Amino acid sequence: GMLCRWLAEQAEALEVEIYPGFAADQPVFGEGGQLIGVQLSDVGIAKDGTKKDVFEPGMQLLGKQTILAEGCRGSLSEALMEHFNLRENCAPQHYGLGIKEVWEVPEDVHVPGTVVHSVGWPLDQMTYGGSFIYHMKPNLVHIGMVVGLDYSNPYLSPYQEFQKLKKHPRIQSLLEGGKCISYGARCLNEGGIQAVPKLTFPGGMMAGCSAGFLNVPKIKGSHTAMKTGMLAGEACAEALLGEEAAPAELTKYQDMV
Repeated sequence: GMLCRWLAEQAEALEVEIYPGFAADQPVFGEGGQLIGVQLSDVGIAKDGTKKDVFEPGMQLLGKQTILAEGCRGSLSEALMEHFNLRENCAPQHYGLGIKEVWEVPEDVHVPGTVVHSVGWPLDQMTYGGSFIYHMKPNLVHIGMVVGLDYSNPYLSPYQEFQKLKKHPRIQSLLEGGKCISYGARCLNEGGIQAVPKLTFPGGMMAGCSAGFLNVPKIKGSHTAMKTGMLAGEACAEALLGEEAAPAELTKYQDMV
């Protein structure tokens, strides 16, 4: 979160326009079938689906190239993968659910820089998953759990398993006297490099977790998300600023990755 806020400041200083709070709702295609941008969600919709007096249709954001960086299972990314058949030559993607809380803890139990990873308990031996604990300055602890969504027990609740985890004596003693100040959950790609689809299509490309670049064995993905985003931007700049007309599909990005 803090990194994203800092990066937003750097981008806006370079006159990049950022639209927080506006969700992309659907892709926009040109006459030739290529992607030419996205349409934002309509506003002024009542709970029953009817249009209010303040209704406004979603604005279209158009461009010569659209880089999809929605994260895991992004709605537009999934639609475009199906539309352009980008998964034709890759393994099926599979997913996990990550749950995370941020706690303020007493200073006497806080050790900045501490990293703890675990596998297994409280999950059974038939369920894939693990947990993490990160001590951050000034006195924050980030604790979370990831459960593979291919679990076979229909009664298993990832949220309840996370609560069990926090009752472990070592973790309970860490959190006692503390306060949970934020929480969240998100889906994670777990298919690996063999599940990464074709990255380019006419009018656009995919980067980061939209394509599934999370390195599960190393529990890392932020670096691959940033690097693929940088490569996508470089491929666009090279093609669009060149002397020759840029092709609709920038396949060089795939080669760069």
